[in-house]
Amino acid sequence: MPGRKSSLSLLAVTLTIGLVLSACRLDRDTLRGGQLYVTSTPADATLICDGVNMGQTPATVMDVVAGEHLLILRKSGYREVRKTVGTQPSERQAVDLKLEPQTGLLLILSAPSGADIDLNGVSVGKTPLYLHDAPFGQHRITASAPGHLPRVITVTVADQMPQKIEINLMSDSARIMVETAPTGAVITLDGAAIGKTPQNLSAIASGKHKIELALPGYSPFQKEFSVQAGDQHTIKTTLAALPGKLIVLSTPPGARIYLNDQYKAETPLSADVPAGQYAIRVEARGFDPQTRTNTVVIGMESSLEFNLVKSSGTILISTEPPGIGVYLDGEFRGTTRGQLQRSISEQLTLDFVPRGKRMLQFTRPGYFNITRTVDIQPKQTVILHEKLKLRPVPFVPSVVIRTGQNAEDTFRGIIRERFDNGNIKLEIEPGIFKTFTPNEVLSIESITNAVAP
Repeated sequence: MPGRKSSLSLLAVTLTIGLVLSACRLDRDTLRGGQLYVTSTPADATLICDGVNMGQTPATVMDVVAGEHLLILRKSGYREVRKTVGTQPSERQAVDLKLEPQTGLLLILSAPSGADIDLNGVSVGKTPLYLHDAPFGQHRITASAPGHLPRVITVTVADQMPQKIEINLMSDSARIMVETAPTGAVITLDGAAIGKTPQNLSAIASGKHKIELALPGYSPFQKEFSVQAGDQHTIKTTLAALPGKLIVLSTPPGARIYLNDQYKAETPLSADVPAGQYAIRVEARGFDPQTRTNTVVIGMESSLEFNLVKSSGTILISTEPPGIGVYLDGEFRGTTRGQLQRSISEQLTLDFVPRGKRMLQFTRPGYFNITRTVDIQPKQTVILHEKLKLRPVPFVPSVVIRTGQNAEDTFRGIIRERFDNGNIKLEIEPGIFKTFTPNEVLSIESITNAVAP
């Protein structure tokens, strides 16, 4: 019994194979049944009829047994197509099948966003872009955006696994970030003002450029630079503060100027000084000092004028004889000068005499000294005339003045005064004086051994 069952099984298998082979056999010489003419779009797909590989489309299946048959088309990169067709004896039937490409998923991003995307030369949209029907295979993606250089990349879609594609576009110009400390400087690029710092300058053409940064109160900054498309640079600088100008005037001029208690100069003053606040004190002899506070601003001019108030008086002094030394509070202040052919001196001016009681002293060798006290008030002028008395001394001639060759042209005596014009006043006898002009005098001889009797 077991041997009989094995024989039956083998017979069944043989019959089945025979039926399959007889149902679909490619035979271009003999028509034994119906025909199926199978085409595909695209062509060159593998045709399988009832499980038998019938070659590439377009293909003709010969001796097709009447009934239903399963057609399968396969092509790399396309979805498999299955179709059941029914045939009649001796029927020739044309079957055209369209294969759908297998597609993958592409997520395309770009920087900047909004770039135009071409897939294999066909526009498909703008980024961010989701393509759910990208055919299998290699593709050429082109991204472009205004102000940027286009970029081409190649991607391969091999399966339905989503792919994320990021495309960074390069600017077709340069970008420059401009910063200054302090901020707010006016930016001038190639002669055109384009804003204030800080600022990000875009669309800078390739080549050489000149930038200037200017802010009131600071030295301007200039720089030449070169850029190429896609460059990104930063120009950053600290502007140098300009000094402020300080002008100090006074009436009267010549007053001493102190800045924050440090002596600076005398008025009038025009000088550059660091910006800041100053205590400015102006002093002049005989005037009340004045102090003001002033702020010098960067790069700006600040001017002050001081009208000093006189706190002193003036003393006008004449003496008889001239040549008297004058001392004020112990300080020598000058000598009175003679006048032509006069025994009274010119006035000696003592100005800027401090207010209050002041001591004057008048001295000359051979004369009695005189001391006076004067009370000085601001802006007051005091006029004094002092006549000094000779000290009584023995009359001993000390010089000989000759005006000629004769005895009567010879004079002995004591020179009591020499005038600015060259005249000489000679005392020839006690209390008797004779004045000689320079033209009259032939010689002056000293009596070396002159001794008082």
